[in-house]
Amino acid sequence: MTTPHTGTPERSLVDRALSVLSAFDRQNRTLTLSDISRRSGLPLATTHRIVNRLLSWGALERSDEGSYSIGLRLWETGTLAPRCSPLAEAALPHLMELRARTSAGALLMIRDGLDGVCLAFAVHGPNLPVGRAESGDRMPLHACAAGLVLLAHADEAVQNQVCEGPLRAYTPATPVHGAALRQALAKVRREGYAVAHRTLEPDCASLAFPVRGAGRAVVAAVAVMAPADTFQPAKLAPLVSAAADAVSQQARSATSRPRTAL
Repeated sequence: MTTPHTGTPERSLVDRALSVLSAFDRQNRTLTLSDISRRSGLPLATTHRIVNRLLSWGALERSDEGSYSIGLRLWETGTLAPRCSPLAEAALPHLMELRARTSAGALLMIRDGLDGVCLAFAVHGPNLPVGRAESGDRMPLHACAAGLVLLAHADEAVQNQVCEGPLRAYTPATPVHGAALRQALAKVRREGYAVAHRTLEPDCASLAFPVRGAGRAVVAAVAVMAPADTFQPAKLAPLVSAAADAVSQQARSATSRPRTAL
């Protein structure tokens, strides 16, 4: 189907609904109807119809003031993603123990395309000065230790796509040249872990080890993030390695466990 007078394809209902949902992000959790229309690029009347449909299903919720936010039913559906929920549940106790033993923020990350996605995060306290993340946050693969671990074990095509850039400089220490990044990835594969110092935030450092699933394939990374001035990789490495190994063991057990017949 084409739009009148233009001959350009009309966006499908699914595309338009996804545009409405994509209007929400970490910085825009609550939006008015006009906000959604502007951010999705849809006419206000079209936005209104789609929002009402999503509202009736539970994908959106409406406040007493008339603004909209992501609905609980959509969140419930998202937790069914097979790469997310079981792995995060298996990792959380180990992340909490790692946090307690290191006084650093501990996280679990997987790769989604060219981004890292934080599945679970255990923070040492409410006022952690650096490296604060939330479940669902996306992080650059080239600028943090967990991302380097995931990228180092990704397919060659993915590595080439990232290394050929452009690579964003988050701080002066961020690797922005493909050759330097390739050397860093080779070091990760050789040493078995990654360290990133002031590459994502100027006052933050991180260290990560891989989580291995069936067939020893790297499926995630466990990392700690702490203030760069007091960061001690030699002391942190055995603790992070033990946590990653524990998560790996549970991940492999979960995939090999037979399902109970209903």
